[in-house]
Amino acid sequence: MHEGEEIKVCPLCAETVKAAAKVCPHCRHWLKKWSLLNPYAGPALFIIVWLAIIAAIGAFTEKIFGPKQQFSEHQNEISVLSSDFSQRISGSNTYVTVVGTLTNSSHVGWKDVIVEAQFFDNAGRLIDAIPAANYGGVTVLPHGVAAFKIETKAAKTESNYATHKVFVRSAKDVDAWGF
Repeated sequence: MHEGEEIKVCPLCAETVKAAAKVCPHCRHWLKKWSLLNPYAGPALFIIVWLAIIAAIGAFTEKIFGPKQQFSEHQNEISVLSSDFSQRISGSNTYVTVVGTLTNSSHVGWKDVIVEAQFFDNAGRLIDAIPAANYGGVTVLPHGVAAFKIETKAAKTESNYATHKVFVRSAKDVDAWGF
């Protein structure tokens, strides 16, 4: 080495080397730890990428297969705020339509909320219903409100329909996988 040159000591073999050296010429130990040319940088980066992929897969798997809320435990937290029914005539058919709003007071979001409307005559007897199967459902976010509309062909004549009631029959956790 020349006089006045800056030197450093190899941490592995304790030999003196030039300060600008990246590799010890005596033992071939890599002297610069944070360099992309360091032979350990590639495997370290590979391990970091794989750990990130595994973490992402774990989070995705938990989202899909993790525990979901059962509707029966929260059924009283979804309620019908308001509803109105009307009738219309189309050709020779009479249709009954119910529109209204739902509220969700739970901390769980619900999708495919199924509502059922029941219709009563003046004596309070059940005369018609719009079954849940005729309606695809709505989504109600936690502490949210959503509107719904259901309609079917009337089973009785227009004058028989006096009142109605709407019930929430089922729902799925918004995080539940599947259809």
